[in-house]
Order: sequence, then C-alpha cells, then structure tokens
Amino acid sequence: MRKYFWITCIPYFLMSACSFTQKVQTGQQAYDVKQYSVATQLFEKEFEASHVPKEKARLAFFTGESYSHLNDYVSAGQWYLKAGKEGYGDESMVQYADALKHQEKYVEAAKVYEDLLKANPGNAGYRSGLTLCKQAMDWIKNANKAYNIEPVPFNSPGNDYSPQPIGQGQILFTSDRGLKQNSDPYLWTGRAYSDIFISTSNSTTPQVSEYDDHINTDDNEGTPAISPDGKMLAFTRCYVSGSYDAWCKLMMSFRRDNAWSEPQPFPFVKEKINYGQPAFAANGATIFFSSDAAEGQGGHDIYFTQPDGKGSWIEPVNLGPVINTIGEEQYPTVYNDTLYYSSDHLPGLGGLDIFKTYLDAKNQWVSPINLGAPINSGNDDFGFVVDTFTKPGNGILMTGYFTSSREGPNRNDEIYSFSLSGETKDTSVAPVLPEKKKEDQFVNYKLFVAIRVMEPEYATVDDPNSRVVGKRPLPNGPIIQSEGLMDQRFVTDELGQIILKLDWDKNYVFTARYRDHLADTYTLNTREVKKDSLNPITTINHIMVLDPVFKNKEIVLENIFYDYDQWTIREDAKPSLNNLSNIMKTNPAIRIQLSSHTDCRGTDEYNLDLSQKRAQAAVDYLKSTGIPSTRLQAQGYGESNPSVICECEKCTEEQHQKNRRTTFKIID
Repeated sequence: MRKYFWITCIPYFLMSACSFTQKVQTGQQAYDVKQYSVATQLFEKEFEASHVPKEKARLAFFTGESYSHLNDYVSAGQWYLKAGKEGYGDESMVQYADALKHQEKYVEAAKVYEDLLKANPGNAGYRSGLTLCKQAMDWIKNANKAYNIEPVPFNSPGNDYSPQPIGQGQILFTSDRGLKQNSDPYLWTGRAYSDIFISTSNSTTPQVSEYDDHINTDDNEGTPAISPDGKMLAFTRCYVSGSYDAWCKLMMSFRRDNAWSEPQPFPFVKEKINYGQPAFAANGATIFFSSDAAEGQGGHDIYFTQPDGKGSWIEPVNLGPVINTIGEEQYPTVYNDTLYYSSDHLPGLGGLDIFKTYLDAKNQWVSPINLGAPINSGNDDFGFVVDTFTKPGNGILMTGYFTSSREGPNRNDEIYSFSLSGETKDTSVAPVLPEKKKEDQFVNYKLFVAIRVMEPEYATVDDPNSRVVGKRPLPNGPIIQSEGLMDQRFVTDELGQIILKLDWDKNYVFTARYRDHLADTYTLNTREVKKDSLNPITTINHIMVLDPVFKNKEIVLENIFYDYDQWTIREDAKPSLNNLSNIMKTNPAIRIQLSSHTDCRGTDEYNLDLSQKRAQAAVDYLKSTGIPSTRLQAQGYGESNPSVICECEKCTEEQHQKNRRTTFKIID
C-alpha cells in the first residue's frame, strides 16, 4: 500500500476518519475518510449504476485513486483508462501513465506522454514525464548485477516492512499480519492494525512473534529503531482508535531491569504534526526521522535531533532542500557516513525510490544518488538498512534489508534481503568497491540534471527581512541552458521542475527567470562529475531560488560591519557585497540604491556624514566588481530612519546594532 498513511492517518481530511465506528454510504464518503478498501467497492457499484457520462468519468477516476492508495496499480490503471475514455481529461491519463510506471511498463507509459504532448506540445510536465520514463528504462537496462536480492522467508500475506537487525540473528519489523480476536479491521486496507514483530532471521523456519506488550497497543505501531548501545528504543505510534485527534508521534522507551519502560513521546512532539520512522546514527545520539511540519519543504521531510545536554532533546533540524523536496521524503537510515532515505519526487523509477547521500568536506549534503535497479523498482521501495551485525567476506561488501511493494505473490509490502558483491584487498581492512576495469569503457554512462525552481516563503508576507520559513515551487517558468555560444529555452513543469539530459564533457550555465522575481544562474562543469560503473546513470539535483522583486523596499545586507569612525569596506563585508554584485550581473536591468544607517549616538551632522561615506564606499566596491555607476546610487540616512524606535539613552546594545545597518533597495 502507499506507505504515506503510516504518518498521515487523517491530517488532511475529516479528523473523524480514524474513528472506525463511522458509517459510510457512498464511495466518496469512504474515500474522504480514507476507507479505501470500502471505497473501491462502492465506487464500482455506483459506476455501473450511473448513466451520466460526466459522473461515470468522475466515479471511474476516484475508483482508480482508491486502488492506487491500496497499491493495486493494475486495477488503478484500468480505472484511470476508463475515466479517460469517459472524458475525465488529461489528469486521468497522467495517472494512467503513473500506474503503468508502477508496473514497470515504461514503454507504454512513454506512449501515453507522447500522445499527451501531441495535443499539448508546450506542456513541460508531460515532457518531464516522458524523460523520466526513458530514464527509468535505462536504469532497468543497466541494473546493478553486483546486487543479489531475495524476499525473506518470514514475509506474510499482509504488509511487512521497515526491517531493523538487532543482532543474534534477530530482526525487528512492522507488520499488519493477522487480526486479533474480536478486533476490527483497519478500514484503509481492510486488514489488521500494524504492530512491531521480531523474527529469528537465520533459521530455516523463522519464528515470528509480537515484540513487546509495552510497545504494541490497539493503535498502529511500527518502524522501530534501537540505539547502538541497546538502551533506547524509538518508534512510531499512530493514534487511531476512536480518536478525533489522530496523529502519529515519535515515541521513546528505555531499557530498565531487562524490560522496556512505558513509551513516551519525544519532548519536541507537537499536536497536529506527524512524526515517524526514526533511525539512530552510529554515534547513538543523533536521531533522524520524518515529519510533515509546516516549516518543511513540503510533504514529509527528513529531520534530525540530538540530546541538548540538559536531559531533553533539541528542536528538530530540517536537512534542507538538497535532501528534501515538495514531495515525500521518508524512511531515513544511516550507515557510517551515508544517509539512505526514500523520495517520490526526485527522479526515479516510480513511487518511492531509495537514495543515498553524505556530507562533503564543507559539511554540505551532496546531491542524492538513486540506488537504481534492482534495489529500486517501479513501485514503492524504502526502509533500506545495512546489517552491521553480519561481517562481510568472501567477496561480499555489504548485506542488509529493504522493503518493496514491487510485483510479488501477495502484491503487498514485502521485506527483501540484499547482498552487494565486489572485491576486498584482505579480510583485515574495510571492503572497497572494485576498481574500474577495462570493460568499464563499454559502460553506457548517462547524465541528467534535475532543476527545481522555487521562491522563498517569509514569516511575514511581503517582508524580505523576515525569517525564511520555507520554499514553494515556481511553475511554468523559463530556463535558459547555455553551452558555449548555443542557448536553448525550456519551461519548468507545474512543480517548478525540469529534467534535462547532458553531455559528460561540457560547461553548462542555466539561467532561471520568472516574472517579478530576480533571475538566478547555476553553472555546471560535467567534466568534474565522477562516473560510477556501479551506478552508470547519474542525476544531479539542484535547486534555484528566485527572490521576489520588492521595489523601493529596503533589504538589510547581512554581515556588513565597519570599524569605529571608519567607512572602509572590511574583508568580512566583501562576501555579502560580492553576492549582491552577482545578483546585479544576473539581472542587468535593475538599478539599486545602497543606504547606510547609524544608531542615535553622536550628532546628527556627524552621523549623516559618516553614513553617506559608508554608503559611497559600498557603491565604490560594487563598481570595482564591474557594476556600472549608472546602476548604483549611494544614500546616507544617518540616524533619521531607525529600524527599532527607542529612546536613545534607554536603547539596548542589541537595538543600537539593529539600527546600524547597510541596506539596498531596487529603484528601477
């Protein structure tokens, strides 16, 4: 099934959706409260009974949507196609193409997008869809043969997912196998609620049992993670039984007297926000997890938290736009310095795909790498975890587990084991990936760039000096790709994204423009992109943030400081001014006024003269970077326009500091 339900029981529709005493009479009522197994039956009956073409089209489309939520993409595709034939429109055909991708029928999905493009040749979304289909074909064709994957023997007819090896041949995992006696089904799926189970993984006939009565309740529990020292358990609990306030919380429990303590929510957990899928870093202190908090990039994002040294935990920190998108990012795990997680928005084979990334020398996350086939498939793939309790050897570099809802005997989420083979220098050192061989020259390497164009969201609307609380996409905006003297123009899709195939030995400059926004550029030298024979298809993900144009509104330049009674530009001020210079070069039509302000201390004449000299010094510096003087204007305001109004003798030093500032504003 779509695993998004695990941390989104009912935050977006009727809060009573998790109260299972509620009765529904129509397919739409069942769909609105996420009783998808019931909705499919009711929608189909209503479709057969209806004789109104427009209504039949709507019923067919929502039957397809219901089957999609149940992960039955064969049935979903059939109903989307029916909806299209009944006249529902392009949306049903886009969803039909997506259902085909989930079945790895990429050729057929590409044909759907080609037909859509014939009728809508300028639609960037359809063009991106076609590109993704072709890219997926390449991934399948170039599947990494170093991986060996097999379903584990303890899978059930239900959903089994999020494996967590804990040593001694034991694996914790989540499952909705089997209804308890006198228990009602979970009406999303028609099956049981989820609980945490434990299996002995090295036996011919694994023994599976529920994990712990302190942990499992009548609600949904799952996605367990145990700290490296074995003293702390973190997991997800979604409150659903008869509750109108049905949200998923990140829970913690501690090992005391050979038993787990009563679980408690993490202290930063807030109401009406979903948290889940924890994972411990190797240090045992940092915990990664996902959440749909409003300040994120969109959907569910990956966050981390750490102990605050005072017996509690710091507020969650978002991993940022390199990792997170406007889509779904979930199921983080960590192995050494590598973060694995799943995304449904970054370019992939379909559904959730597993990616990896790590921090570079500058402590920045590198562009996520799609693990490709056979780890990823057209359906949801997630919960990738390396088994650190199994020592590699005999040509095996790594072993572990992951979850996939790819085509299988039960068409549900199933757990797979994997092993990655390669070469090692000797058994006393860490395994290394095989060196490139001569036959590598015959590897069909391919390179793509996926650019997302976004704008900042400010805490105070229309105030560029307020805190940036998020980013939102800029749809249908032009991007100019420059390579040498050749320019090509493209348009982003409805999500502000575009995917382009690149050559390996070129310098590219991408310029994104949008009405009433400042343009931005991105330079990419593909000669510097490393090729990996184990992952021959490389996708570089980049975000271009376009700031809105605020005409005649002062914007504070950060980190512009002057020595006492001086106006010389200091070294620590140059980065901020260099950034402003780059903005002006990318936007050659704008003119700006650079302004300087002082605090209230000193005479009016002195402050006015000093501020004018400082503003002029900033203008002179920009001129030295190549900005024409006709585009620049210096204005000193002295103390006449304070940012914080206070009685001078009573102003705090912080208030004085806020009033001493250098700003710019766009005047043309």
